[in-house]
Amino acid sequence: MEKKELLEQIQDLEQKYGAWAYDIPLPFDVWTGGNRNIPHTRLKRIVQIVSDLVDKPLSECRILDLGCLDGMFSIEFALHGAETIGIEIREDNIKKAIFCKNVLNLSNLDFRQEDARHISIESHGLFDAIICSGLLYHLTAHDAIELISKMFNMSNKVVVIDTHIALKPVTRYLINNEEYWGEIYNEHNEQDTQKIKSKRLWASWDNNQSFWFTRPSLINILNKAGFTSVYECFNPPHLNYGKPGIEHFDRCTFVALKGEKCKLFTSPAANTLNENWTENSLDYSANKIKSKKSLFRKIIQKPKKNK
Repeated sequence: MEKKELLEQIQDLEQKYGAWAYDIPLPFDVWTGGNRNIPHTRLKRIVQIVSDLVDKPLSECRILDLGCLDGMFSIEFALHGAETIGIEIREDNIKKAIFCKNVLNLSNLDFRQEDARHISIESHGLFDAIICSGLLYHLTAHDAIELISKMFNMSNKVVVIDTHIALKPVTRYLINNEEYWGEIYNEHNEQDTQKIKSKRLWASWDNNQSFWFTRPSLINILNKAGFTSVYECFNPPHLNYGKPGIEHFDRCTFVALKGEKCKLFTSPAANTLNENWTENSLDYSANKIKSKKSLFRKIIQKPKKNK
């Protein structure tokens, strides 16, 4: 394929299926978005997490990318040599993703037009790392919890969840006598047809509302699913794609590891203790930090002498 033909096919795909979600580099110094020169720091963060935490080179890993849009994250892992599966429900995205795969001749990459909510060991197998970036907050509370359980079962070790969270516990969700908190987010109008919904590439697939869990509730869900440790990633930083400011104050990257529970010898009572984080216990807001600092100053302040 010559450069002219490649450019024509990219333009043709955009006319048929809409604008590209990602700016992906292809041969002849051609980019799907025209080379926007935007540093994708979220991608950098997620690839670094996986590289740091899997017990082998990326080229020996099996990676699952859920809700992959037109495939940038999947392509990145495949270019590192990983056997990669990208799951995407929208035809508009999957057509562009498959095009990039074929142009780059990535035989270790498989794009599947499927609903990420329906993944299973039987259909997809086990993975060294599962990436769930930009998907969880488009699901209902029930579907999000179910997906986390499936990711636990299908992961050998690492699950990366990059998601929006609710900053306040507004709405309670009760399942199996477990209480979780978050906030309901409107994705579509009730009268919207599925055809209309399917064209909204940055929204849910069919549910009109999604549920954003609070930080404590999401961590409790991951604990309940069976992950032995959960972390939040701050480095590499994702601020605003190299521009001033912060893109989102309510979007976080969580890393859940599936390992063996380590039993303590010197504190056996801790082995059977399983606690949940309470709401507002993991609030990073400036106001809360300020109030704690003020309280500390009051504590250390010397008492005034009586006049």
